[in-house]
Amino acid sequence: MAQDNRFGSVSFDIVSPTFHANPFPTLDRMREFGPVVPMKLPIVGRTYLAVTHDACSALLKDHENFARDPGNAGSRTQERVLKYLPRTIGLLALNMLGHDDPEHRRLRSLVDHAFQRRTIQSIRPMISAIADRLLDGLEGKHQADLMEDFCRDLPLSVICAMLGLPEKDHDRFKSWLGGLKDTANIGAVIRAIPGVIRVVRYLRRTSRPGGGVLADGLIAALRDAESDGQTLSEDELVSMIFLLFGAGQETTTHLIAGGLFALLSHEDQLRRLKADPNLMPMCVEECLRYVSPVQMTKPRFAVQDIFWQESRYRRGDMFASFLAAANCDPLKFEDAHRFDISRHPNAHLSFGTGVHFCLGFQLARAEAAIAIERIISRFPDIRLDGTEHLHWRKRLGIRTLEKLPVRLMD
Repeated sequence: MAQDNRFGSVSFDIVSPTFHANPFPTLDRMREFGPVVPMKLPIVGRTYLAVTHDACSALLKDHENFARDPGNAGSRTQERVLKYLPRTIGLLALNMLGHDDPEHRRLRSLVDHAFQRRTIQSIRPMISAIADRLLDGLEGKHQADLMEDFCRDLPLSVICAMLGLPEKDHDRFKSWLGGLKDTANIGAVIRAIPGVIRVVRYLRRTSRPGGGVLADGLIAALRDAESDGQTLSEDELVSMIFLLFGAGQETTTHLIAGGLFALLSHEDQLRRLKADPNLMPMCVEECLRYVSPVQMTKPRFAVQDIFWQESRYRRGDMFASFLAAANCDPLKFEDAHRFDISRHPNAHLSFGTGVHFCLGFQLARAEAAIAIERIISRFPDIRLDGTEHLHWRKRLGIRTLEKLPVRLMD
């Protein structure tokens, strides 16, 4: 809700299922107020949201005036909060997303070295095999909930395999983190803490040499990665694995589910894709733009008093790029509310921009493309099973369906 701002008393709902079902009218109204909108967000508090494509891009690229670490903007709040958290929870803040250069550059370089050991092209057969295994379980069924039966399990299984976790541990690992489906709900997060602690202990044990992870997986690659004589400490390694697991499954789940929903809701675009499979790369980019599964970036903080985007701000003020608004900015996208799988160019910001550009962008693209291709190939008559069963979740920053009910055949 926007309160106490320079525009007067204004309210925007960016959390409810109603908003997520059709965000475009609200996003259009937000941009009418200007490039930056002051909001009072649940849990997060007072935040300035960049809502135009230009403002979002400028915020994400400006590392002189804005920092990811609030300590670099004069705030000790995060430091004080971490003191009261269990150590196994607090260490998760050590990942690169919460750091600025040069520490971010050091951590990013080590992760990049680990990722380069396996190309996306080399793991596409593995992704396809997992997708086919999941779809085998739907053969002969007339109806299914793709969220439960496919969209959630595919990215989970892929990231477990990529990390190099022993296959016997996959289900146990996934169950431990099952409570983190709703990170905007404080109660849900608190209830998930025991599972998170188990995961951290498990990762400490298995990531050590001889601990059981596969030699060709990301965990082993991260453990052995070296850049300019630097390596990851054990705490940094565990934090990075946890980050890769979270980033590698939740957002991709909602990209796949939202993309399938968009296609099944626009039968003309689905027919075009079936007629011309070469449209798949552009289709995935349009799903990223139109669905915007990641609605908002992590916060940034003004490191000094600044005049920016036609207004004055103080050191320590908190900002975020509202990617959902940027991705339907009519100044950047023609007919921005339209779902068009041949849209080109498509300069969406769903992976961010600047030094914090999403590390897993190629993996997300590959998983979405394979998921969509395998489903429409295996079930050519697939269609939504009534929109009355579709419900969006109440979430801040993530656009996610509760269920995706479909009819696979008549």
